[in-house]
Amino acid sequence: MDGGPIALEVDKGTPLLWVLREQVGLTGTKFGCTRCTPRSTAVSS
Repeated sequence: MDGGPIALEVDKGTPLLWVLREQVGLTGTKFGCTRCTPRSTAVSS
C-alpha cells in the first residue's frame, strides 16, 4: 500500500472498511454516508 504490495487473508464477507482500519491500520478511514461525501478506494490485483 502506498509504496508496496501487502498480502492479507480475510473472510469473504468482511467489509473493505474493516480490513483497512483493523488489519492495515488505516484508522483515518471513516464510515459515513456516501450521499453527503462520496468516497472511493482504488484496488488492483
